[in-house]
Amino acid sequence: MKIILFGASGFIGSSLLTHCLQEPSLTSLIVISRRQLPSIASLDPRIKVIVLENFPTYPESVIHELTGAKACFWAIGGLKYKPVTTSQSEVVEVIQYPLAAAKALIAASSSTSNPVNTKEKTRFLFLSGALAERNQAKSLWFIEEGRKKQGLVETKLLDLADEYSDFETVIIYAGMVLRKENRIPERVVGLSRIAIRIDELAAAMVDSAVNGVGSGTVGNKELRRKGKALLGKRVD
Repeated sequence: MKIILFGASGFIGSSLLTHCLQEPSLTSLIVISRRQLPSIASLDPRIKVIVLENFPTYPESVIHELTGAKACFWAIGGLKYKPVTTSQSEVVEVIQYPLAAAKALIAASSSTSNPVNTKEKTRFLFLSGALAERNQAKSLWFIEEGRKKQGLVETKLLDLADEYSDFETVIIYAGMVLRKENRIPERVVGLSRIAIRIDELAAAMVDSAVNGVGSGTVGNKELRRKGKALLGKRVD
């Protein structure tokens, strides 16, 4: 199984990287980055780092590297809930970057050289947040612009899944992501309803990529339930 990962050097992305390498079916992990990542590339011979300096543009050489991928993780954040988008470059980063990645994956899956069974869908797992708002006409009390832009990306990605029958969009609504070693008691994490430990999130996302959940949204409660079960923890 071949997987694509954006954001491998980040908090969540690095945990996804670890859990991907633990997946028995993994044969290739393509890490897309703006810069070389020698410390990541040296972790495992299945990892290949592809440097893409201009994220909205995918040359044929990069699309070729995506060919045969079964799943793709978009784990790049940072600007998603910035209260006000202050420049056009930020609009491009928040909205256009993940859309360009999804379209490149569709182009790669449509390639005649794609070895993946054409009956099997390619999955794009987009790490979002529960505060995103898809209704662009709705008035919000706080962080309106950032939340609506995130919601707009989700809508456009789901539209791609409707347009292409061999493509799935999975919106991941993680809540407050805690470090694995965080000492907050499990009971408190469960009662909060909005928290999830990083290892639970990564395990759930990798399982969703491998086994599929269909296009749609996966919320924090389901992510935590699945992640705890996969890790052998007691499910609340």
